[in-house]
Amino acid sequence: MTTASGTREIPLPRQSVWQALTVLAPYCPVCDVSYIFSDGTDEEGSATMGKGTRFVCVAGRLDGAPPPQGAVKGEVVEWVPQRRIETRLELTSERWHTRIELADAEEGSTGVTVTVTHEPGRGSRLLRAVRRRSMQRTVQRTVHSELAKLPDHMQQVAEDRSPSLPKERRLSSIEHEAAGRVLHLRGEVDAAVVQQLELQRQLEELAVVAIDVRELTYIDSTAFAPLLRWAQRASRAGRRAVVRGANQDFDDTLGVMGMTAVFVRER
Repeated sequence: MTTASGTREIPLPRQSVWQALTVLAPYCPVCDVSYIFSDGTDEEGSATMGKGTRFVCVAGRLDGAPPPQGAVKGEVVEWVPQRRIETRLELTSERWHTRIELADAEEGSTGVTVTVTHEPGRGSRLLRAVRRRSMQRTVQRTVHSELAKLPDHMQQVAEDRSPSLPKERRLSSIEHEAAGRVLHLRGEVDAAVVQQLELQRQLEELAVVAIDVRELTYIDSTAFAPLLRWAQRASRAGRRAVVRGANQDFDDTLGVMGMTAVFVRER
């Protein structure tokens, strides 16, 4: 048996993270996997999970077609609401367990720990020993992959719940990077997006270290008040209010509003 674990912090409350990871549509674009569940669907036809839920998963889109013969079968083997979920995948000669554990972190964030375990089937003990080292790397890569996809899962749920907004208006988010939390402003950030992001609250409650505007195409004037307050709080605390990414339109707007000197621009 081979096991690996990893942890990532998501700047969302535990309830929101849990909902994003346990409510599954028939197709997940983040993983590019289709699911067929034995039971447990909500009023809109989206699948929900609980202990004992069985499912079949297939790479790619099924679009209503039946799963191919020999498709991977799975089951939810542990379920502690808003705390822990574990699934088991049954392959021909092996089993894969994935456990996801949630814990409250600082400033309203959630620590997500992913543990992946591989159980080989029957076979030569010598062969299993030879393959163990390469399998350890495979399991570790799987953990890293699952952790890397967490923000995309959060974003996908947000998009599914806001279908009336164009996609380019739903991409702004606060993401955790090596230096800390970074606010990425993408596409059109108008008054509706400012409200949807809860920009004022997010910048007050989360320790944002920088703002990235390289993918920003438009920003409404209502966004500048919370950005200015964030910069002023950073200055009082002896930190720099860093704005990353080349964006001439954003710089021109700062100039018009007399706010150029407030931020530290990094291109």
